[in-house]
Amino acid sequence: MKRQVDWNFIIPFLLTLAVFLFAAVKLGLLLLEYYKGNQEYRQIEESVVSIEEYMDSEDDVEREFFVDFDKLRKINPDVVGWIHIDKLDISYPIVQGEDNDFYLSHTFYKEENKCGSIFVEAENNDDFSDFNTFVYGHNMKDKSMFARLNEFREEETFWENPQFYIYTPEGVRRYEVYSCYAAELGTESFRYQFGNEKDYAQWQADVKGKSLYDTGVEPKPARSTVTLMTCTPAGSQYRFLVHGVLAE
Repeated sequence: MKRQVDWNFIIPFLLTLAVFLFAAVKLGLLLLEYYKGNQEYRQIEESVVSIEEYMDSEDDVEREFFVDFDKLRKINPDVVGWIHIDKLDISYPIVQGEDNDFYLSHTFYKEENKCGSIFVEAENNDDFSDFNTFVYGHNMKDKSMFARLNEFREEETFWENPQFYIYTPEGVRRYEVYSCYAAELGTESFRYQFGNEKDYAQWQADVKGKSLYDTGVEPKPARSTVTLMTCTPAGSQYRFLVHGVLAE
């Protein structure tokens, strides 16, 4: 006797299998894209960054970080700096495009990739001289790019990383973190244009008051701010912000 095919079982099974295979392929392609992006940035770092170690007067090991901007400019003339936060493994070139769209989906080599680039707000000056300069980066699932900025939700992370460095062709700029928190898009936290120093000083006080904890750093209007920004698990309408004031 011929056995009857149970299509009520086979069709749902095949549909489920197809969905699973589609998801697996999509995930595999995404991981491959992440891998290519990370490899590109690691290769760039290896070719343009050098670290020199030496003993100071107290016999402690000191490390100096150097960036070859001549090499970087040959790869991409849009480069304006290099950001370095050692203990968070954040070390990337910073670019600035004609708009804020291109580098969301293109790497330093201008290759299309979901990793994108670390880039400065298009309307900011490229020398970090504005009252407040925004630097953007993706919150990648593999913890690359600016994903680990979200770790500043924990005060312990701040005490391990109370400052960040931006290297430029003109020199090194050290920023002291004075506020970190998740902010809703469209609020005053996202300002980068101010009428005068008094207006800027009020903004500094306001964003410091929003911090998840007191960092002990008092920003001064005579010193400019760099705000690092990335997406956050708080929701699509929020961004995690880390405000740093230029050290004296």
